[in-house]
Amino acid sequence: MKLRTILNCCVLLTSMGILIAEAAPVINGCEIKRRTNCPGIDLSGANLTKSNLSGANLAGANLAGANLSGDKISEANLINANLSRADLSNTNLSVSYLTDANLSHAILTKANLSDASLSNANLSNAHLQGANLSLTNLKGANLRNTDATNAVFMMSSMIGADLTRANLTGASLVGADLRNAILKDAIFCKTTMPNRAIDNSSCPNTP
Repeated sequence: MKLRTILNCCVLLTSMGILIAEAAPVINGCEIKRRTNCPGIDLSGANLTKSNLSGANLAGANLAGANLSGDKISEANLINANLSRADLSNTNLSVSYLTDANLSHAILTKANLSDASLSNANLSNAHLQGANLSLTNLKGANLRNTDATNAVFMMSSMIGADLTRANLTGASLVGADLRNAILKDAIFCKTTMPNRAIDNSSCPNTP
């Protein structure tokens, strides 16, 4: 009887235009919401599609294999987090802290990583096709075997980054700082270099 009364009340409030906030989902004791404070939490394999974790503290969290596609995770603390093989396609990670984070094999297709800190992060074998990494700090980052086709690295700091065998076809590196970066066997085709010159040295049939 009490439950029916509560439900009837909710229906009445909704009909009056009063929205009832839904409780944030809780996984392993962590509320999946903006500014949540869950350092070291285990969210591996979790389905967090289209969640809003902006400003969250997830330092050292285990998000390996999690589905975070379409999420808002801007201005979040993901230092030392494990995001290996996570799906972060179309995710907004702008202005987030991912220092020393593990993003190996992660799917970051069309993700927004602008102005984020990824110094010393592991992005080996990651999928960065069409991703926005403008003004991003990639100092010392591991980008070995990364597919960065059509990615944008405008004005990014890539000092000492390892881009061995990275695919930079169609990528924009305008204004990027590549001092001491390792570019061994990196693929340059229709790549816009820091000085705006187009590098086609790795294009098929290019002399």
